Amino acid sequence: MSAKFRRTHYITDFSLQMRYILVTFLMLVAYFGISLWVVYMAGWQHLVERLSQVYPQGRLTEILGLIYLRMALGFLLMLPVTFGITLFLSHTIAGPLVRIKRYLRLMAKGEFDLSPLALRRFDELKEVAQLINEITSHQGPRLQERRSLVNSLQGTIQALRNDLQRLPSIGQEVHRKVNFLADSLRVLE
Repeated sequence: MSAKFRRTHYITDFSLQMRYILVTFLMLVAYFGISLWVVYMAGWQHLVERLSQVYPQGRLTEILGLIYLRMALGFLLMLPVTFGITLFLSHTIAGPLVRIKRYLRLMAKGEFDLSPLALRRFDELKEVAQLINEITSHQGPRLQERRSLVNSLQGTIQALRNDLQRLPSIGQEVHRKVNFLADSLRVLE
């Protein structure tokens, strides 16, 4: 199902992708906070007690401040990398969603003789695209049969009307039935 088309826009569904990126950033911040807490509780407190006996109080505060600064800078340096990765990952979902929505809109209009829905190699939702392709492959021939049947019935109705115009003595009942058939066919179309 891999297609030969390239990604031209990484933001295809702005709302979905920004929510995805926001959730990822919130999770990253939560992970950073929990990691700091675990490090502090697991040994930092004990380490500070031991180092306070070796270093003077001012020097120890300076060392801890430098460690905290380096940790914060490392976190801040990871944000652009995380943003890029998250944008790419969100596009692997949002890109196919945009394509699938467009395809489903065509199907909702009654178009089933469509070319198969193709997604990129790294895109998600390939199973959904495969199911849609199965539906269109089954509904396309049925729709063609239905259209040809409707055309055939319309031809028959027109022939009946022509015959009735030549035989005015048949009556209104036959005219009513022919009109009913014609109305029923309009509904089927």
